[in-house]
Amino acid sequence: MAMLAAACATNRPPAPIAFDHLWIVVQPGAPERAALERAGFRFDPVVNRHEGSGTASITAAFHNAFLELIWPDASVSIAAGQERGAEKFRQRMLWRTSGWSPIGINLHYTGNAPQPVPLPVWQIAPPWMPAGSAIVVLTPREDTTSPSMSIHPRPLPVPEDANEALISERGNADLLVHPIGVQRVTGVRLFAPVSYRPIPAVNYLRQQGVFDLDTGSEWAVELTFDGGAQRKFKDFRPELPLLIRY
Repeated sequence: MAMLAAACATNRPPAPIAFDHLWIVVQPGAPERAALERAGFRFDPVVNRHEGSGTASITAAFHNAFLELIWPDASVSIAAGQERGAEKFRQRMLWRTSGWSPIGINLHYTGNAPQPVPLPVWQIAPPWMPAGSAIVVLTPREDTTSPSMSIHPRPLPVPEDANEALISERGNADLLVHPIGVQRVTGVRLFAPVSYRPIPAVNYLRQQGVFDLDTGSEWAVELTFDGGAQRKFKDFRPELPLLIRY
């Protein structure tokens, strides 16, 4: 299993990037959240409207990461020039028939300054982001099958100390207390269809210990919480392409 922040144990330099959060594209309004809530996950009641991008989302926060359920929302504006991005989310929502992956693996830089990655990248600056900032995208622009993989700039990422402080300052620290008893994401495993051929970005992130890669009948992702201390497992398929160990 790819354990987060484990690079030092392998006598190699720390990875310049690390796992930040996971998003999964779901149906409008995220009815899939019900399965997670029944299992004991707590979602922020606030719906995030990504004006200019045509999407909305809800999130479940953890001490060092968060899980985001995101969907194309007809009531949210799409800015000029953002039409292609909005269409990608629509295709990801239809992943069972479109062949697109519904999964987004988002990263942050581990150092005080952004470090280059040995991959061709491109950038996007959605209207909802802070002025002057951009997301560095590792998935090729025209790739219609791979997960979305990107590096988010500060102050968007959620390093553990900052995440806890921000949530506490807002007066909703209870969002970090999940009835299921999980606190921290400690491992990520991506499941790809047998026919999928990993692109360089996938191989690079595997090498950096961001996630492990396995094969399955369809796209899915497995999150491990707290090193699997409770020795429990849940599979949310077919409602969500998500498995958890905790």
